Amino acid sequence: MSEIARQLANPALAIWLELSPPSGIDMEPLLQKLELLDGAIGAVNLTDNAMGRAKLSSLAFGMTIKQRLKIPVVLNVSCRDRNLLALKSDLLAAAAYDIDGVVALRGDRLPASAGFEFNDLDAIGLLHVIDGLKVQSAHKHGAARTERSLYAGAVTNPYRADPAREFDLLARKAAAGARFALTQPCFDAEQALRFIEQIRPLPIAPVIGLLPIRNAAMARYLKNRVRELKPVARHLEVYDRMREERVQNFTIAQNLRLIDSLRAHAAGFVIMSGGEPSLAIKLAVEAAALRAPITTANFSSLT
Repeated sequence: MSEIARQLANPALAIWLELSPPSGIDMEPLLQKLELLDGAIGAVNLTDNAMGRAKLSSLAFGMTIKQRLKIPVVLNVSCRDRNLLALKSDLLAAAAYDIDGVVALRGDRLPASAGFEFNDLDAIGLLHVIDGLKVQSAHKHGAARTERSLYAGAVTNPYRADPAREFDLLARKAAAGARFALTQPCFDAEQALRFIEQIRPLPIAPVIGLLPIRNAAMARYLKNRVRELKPVARHLEVYDRMREERVQNFTIAQNLRLIDSLRAHAAGFVIMSGGEPSLAIKLAVEAAALRAPITTANFSSLT
């Protein structure tokens, strides 16, 4: 069984940390920050040139994390930056180096000045490719399957204006091989619970996104510039005119309350760093105290 599948099926809460790889070639500062976590997280989820900004290869950084820190790694794999041949090549490399999970996504749109978008595939097409690589490996090696290294996930948006359309899209991703879904960041338990109940019939484990807010300027940027977060504007407006220290204390408390409210219903949580990981790491450490096993009837139906 994939380590990621094991975590998501375990009654103990799965806490993952989303990070962007370094902008340059020096991995050491970020690796040292990850060393401080000391078992507080179940996996690192690495973005793939998020926001159309070039970073160190997430595959190379993920291999380094696994080899040095022994932390499971989930790679985001964007259809935007590679043609079909390059996508297959990177997926095979991920399997060869025992990367624990991959998340198929289209990728953020590039600004006009940033170059050409490939998009030979969409996320569903990429999930089919991932599943096809598993089949090829099983055929060639018999019982030695690569499924552990290519455990597939997808992304989803609980705040889409048309919930039926989002459910249909996620159902198609599940049919194509996705077994877990990372959500856009959630800011209120009520909406997250509605979404979890909506997708419960699907064979896909919900991993709820959490985004700690560093300062009032970050909250304003998310409210005004990130289209997917327009429906949560009122949750971001509460940070207006707060001093930075108060913002960070408030957002840590809010996110811990969300985890406590949703832990019996979600398979896990992914804490998003928003470009700078220190606050996300702090939240991950504090959230680790909430990882005791859950003994509710609804957990068994999640996975």
